[in-house]
This record gives sequence, structure tokens and C-alpha cells, in this order.
Amino acid sequence: MTKEKITINPAITKEQLRFEVDKLVYGDGMTYTEICERKEIDPEDMAKLIKGPLKSKLEVEAMDRNIIKRTTSKLY
Repeated sequence: MTKEKITINPAITKEQLRFEVDKLVYGDGMTYTEICERKEIDPEDMAKLIKGPLKSKLEVEAMDRNIIKRTTSKLY
């Protein structure tokens, strides 16, 4: 019996994720939700991995498309 070498690719870092998303949005004109669909990542899971402006943009777009529930209430 021969042993096969198994290689495991390291997980992507938050910085790499942010760079890739920015490249796809601003370079290729994709939306944040299109990126999640292409990469087969649930937008709610993606939101857990990121923070700051990128997270806000993803959440707003996902709420506008009714992919995730609205978390903000209307001001009266």
C-alpha cells in the first residue's frame, strides 16, 4: 500500500478576504451578495468573518435583497 501525500491549503486571512472582495466589487463590478453566491458562502457567515465598512456594506445589500432579516428599526 502506498501513502498519498495530502496537502491542506491554509485558510484565507481577513486581510486577504477584504482584498479579494474589494477587487471583485471595484474591479469587476460584482455585488457583495454575488460574491457570496459565487464562493458558496452564506452572507450571514461572511458577516461574522469581517468587520468595519465591508461588513456594513454586505449587511445593507443582503437586507435590501431580503437575504437576511433587517436588524435595524425605523426611526419615528
